[in-house]
Amino acid sequence: MRTVDVVETFEASAAEVARLLVRTAGADLTVIAKLATGDGLAAARREVQFFEQLAPGWPHPAPQYLGAHDTGDAVLLLTEDLGRTGYRVVGTEVSDEQLYGAIDVVAGVHAHFWNWTAPAEFEPSVTSSSQAWPPDAITRHAAAVRRAADEFFAATTGLERSERAVLDEVLTSWEPQFQARVAGRQQLTLIHGDFHFLGNIFFTAGNPRPKVIDWSELKPGLAPHDLAYSLSALPSRQHDAVELLRHYWKALDVPEYSWELCSWDFRFSVFSNLFQSVFQQSVRWYRASLTALDALDSRSTLSGQPGSGSVRPKPGSSDRTR
Repeated sequence: MRTVDVVETFEASAAEVARLLVRTAGADLTVIAKLATGDGLAAARREVQFFEQLAPGWPHPAPQYLGAHDTGDAVLLLTEDLGRTGYRVVGTEVSDEQLYGAIDVVAGVHAHFWNWTAPAEFEPSVTSSSQAWPPDAITRHAAAVRRAADEFFAATTGLERSERAVLDEVLTSWEPQFQARVAGRQQLTLIHGDFHFLGNIFFTAGNPRPKVIDWSELKPGLAPHDLAYSLSALPSRQHDAVELLRHYWKALDVPEYSWELCSWDFRFSVFSNLFQSVFQQSVRWYRASLTALDALDSRSTLSGQPGSGSVRPKPGSSDRTR
């Protein structure tokens, strides 16, 4: 006889997520269940596609896939319970070793899917995380940011007029510049799309290389996007951004991907953090994103040839190798 009990539930934006205790005559087992309906169906199906079509055959950092069931109106995904084997989220307390380990892991994912773009049968991603291909996704995303900004700015009195004006300035040039960057469909990869230390990156004692959950936002993108997004939740690490990016570039180890283009892609990707703050209607995050844009001179990427110019490490800093 088998019984299933809900042990714990977790907050999730597009699905119901729970830890289940499965009791059988032989043993008890906990698993993670994700149930998606309605607007969450596309993301759930994309995650199932990752596990069934992309994950087999290489040492990916995702939890073990246990199965899925799609009724048409709902998708149920079952995966390994990382907590059962000692993995946990460390949040902003991530150590240097863990941070560099996470960068190595995501660089390995990007290298594996270098210049790979999702086939037509993959569920489309229409989210606040910038998708680089197909080009019409960029247009849809820019329009979505404008609609969200109208709602955000109408609802808040916490931003100065000059701060609001930055978004209009950025969006005017961001869409055509992004289109120009991806026109050749080269130097792109599959990005995780929600790579952050507050809930999706898990570590276990003695191993700086993490497991990563929630592959529902997998999409073609600029390689350093995941790093730029992860640092948005680590304000104390922002001053090390260039050193961390240099480590990422070395770990990626793609000869045709120059440091100049990697640096440009990173600075350009920071705009997505600004857009995300608009979707989340967060004044604090909006202002933090403006600070990061200025620190990295990101607005200089909105004109000229994509890939020109680069940021440089701080004087006296040294690149860390794997």
